[in-house]
Amino acid sequence: MIVLIVLGVIVLGLGGFVVWFLKIRDPLKGEDFYKFHAEQKWAWELTLSPEQEQAFMAGLEAYDDDRGCYPMREQGILRVHRPMMLISLFWMTEQFAAMGPGAVQDPAGAVQHLMDRAADGEIPGVLYYDDEWMGEDVEQIDGLDKYAFTDAMMSATHAQSVDHAFAGGYADEDSGFVAMGVLAKDPAHVSRMYDEASAMGGPQKPLDNRLDVIREVMKPVDPTLMDAYGRAEAEKSKYINTLVFCFERVVKRYHEARPEMQYAEPRDVLSVVMARMLEEGRSGCTWTRPPSREQHDLALAILSNRG
Repeated sequence: MIVLIVLGVIVLGLGGFVVWFLKIRDPLKGEDFYKFHAEQKWAWELTLSPEQEQAFMAGLEAYDDDRGCYPMREQGILRVHRPMMLISLFWMTEQFAAMGPGAVQDPAGAVQHLMDRAADGEIPGVLYYDDEWMGEDVEQIDGLDKYAFTDAMMSATHAQSVDHAFAGGYADEDSGFVAMGVLAKDPAHVSRMYDEASAMGGPQKPLDNRLDVIREVMKPVDPTLMDAYGRAEAEKSKYINTLVFCFERVVKRYHEARPEMQYAEPRDVLSVVMARMLEEGRSGCTWTRPPSREQHDLALAILSNRG
């Protein structure tokens, strides 16, 4: 009986993977696997015309062939491998557009120029990171390995008793950076878009056992529903600003602050450290676009009220 259940779960898993592969992950039949397709979807992409975006992506692809980079589309961040830096895609697309027709004619040269500017020194929208952020031959900080320390950092970006909307977040324990979305409230029309997308899925069936859960997760997803949800996510991105921290410099400030907070949990120390970095304008953190006073104050409140 146990064998039959295991086989059933495997079959369901394979079926779900096929559905994910064909209908969700790869709606363009292969094209969506390329990192640099133009889609005119996220807020930073809308800075460019369709022709400009295609050229911009061609320039990124040329740089990727040489040194490596990856667009984190939803966060509005370009991750560059050599030299290691995070660049705001809002900054890049605005600068690319400002170059005029020349950027479209020579996208590889235009993107290389922007990369050189970013590598010359940290400016707003550019953050350097280091994958050796823990220190040479260091495997633990305050008794925490890189996974536990990253978890503590993520905890520091989640507020307690602060009214705000969920705006996503991302942390990479291997590369050493964390991104924190900041949004005071979903605009009314965005909330309606999410509600309309959810309604397409119909009423939720009762989940009485584990097999019901597996069936629900693995069942084919209506592409129309996915498109509607994707449109809501893209529209919401217009109102989100993202704050990014470099682990290496957070760790340096952590060691400085630890003696005055001997009995605090690591995540509480991180909350204080990251809030200070933001409030005092210290190096090691930046925004993907210039923050409003409301966004700055909200981020500070979130970091200062760790949940």
